[in-house]
Amino acid sequence: MSNITSCTEPQTLVSSILKPILIVEFIFGLPGNVFALWILFFKSPWKACNVYLFCLVISDLLLLTGLPFHIDYLFRGEDWIFAESFCCLILYIISVNHSASMAFMSILAVDRFLRILHPHHRICRMSVRQAMMLVSMVWIGVLLLRLSPALNLVLTPQKNSSNLICHSFFSWTWPSVQMKIYNSVQLIEVLLAFALVVFCFVRVFSHVHSRQGAHRRLKRAVRLLLFLVIMFVLCFLPTVTFGIFLQVFPCSEFLMVCFHASLALTYMNSALDPVIYCHINAWYRDTLKGTTNSLGLTKFKMSAKTNRKC
Repeated sequence: MSNITSCTEPQTLVSSILKPILIVEFIFGLPGNVFALWILFFKSPWKACNVYLFCLVISDLLLLTGLPFHIDYLFRGEDWIFAESFCCLILYIISVNHSASMAFMSILAVDRFLRILHPHHRICRMSVRQAMMLVSMVWIGVLLLRLSPALNLVLTPQKNSSNLICHSFFSWTWPSVQMKIYNSVQLIEVLLAFALVVFCFVRVFSHVHSRQGAHRRLKRAVRLLLFLVIMFVLCFLPTVTFGIFLQVFPCSEFLMVCFHASLALTYMNSALDPVIYCHINAWYRDTLKGTTNSLGLTKFKMSAKTNRKC
């Protein structure tokens, strides 16, 4: 892993791009996900869909746990002052979020698709226990998929400097065969998940569009699936796209800047996921509505579902 391409990365420009974006993502992402965790534990009844949401929240919190160390690393001029094993752990946590977020977004998309187009399918009647078994298998697959680079990562010193570089697993400029295989798997992972989400969106949109006066629950499902498509386009596709270009032009400074900027977009998924929680979980949505209503800022109508529970 220490055999890294000799290309010089535009570190100053990359750092100036990443630092403010990562800080904003942490500030906005942490409250929304902690709030979602509280809602799922203490307010919302447990069902299969909420199990998937819970896993997405855990995935985001893993990323938010590692972001402060990444931010500190950038502020120190890309100098890693912690242990090498801790560098591996932080990068492993951040990379797990990448796969886990796509996996659980895809599961949520399929869940909405089946509930609208095939409401009597047995998957729609999954118990909490069955949902837990499903997400456990997903977590095992994700953790194993991202483990190999973490076990082989080696800190390297910067040229003409005593600083230690804590490399990102998302670097597509490493020439080793292992990383080329890893990047190929990552590309397939993104494309398959994206294709699945797009398929679910197109089918649900066509179904709802063909019905006059569709229920607002169906319209909300369409908005959710559209948002998931946007999330993939904004947060996950740019990284692999610029990564592929970097393999063709490994020393292009412009591509390196674009690639590192796309990493900031990848991390943005944790700050945007609360929008998903609002579309799926009525308790999360109504708690936010109730807060803004009580402040006199809005006059939102509360969900009938949460009103019945109350």
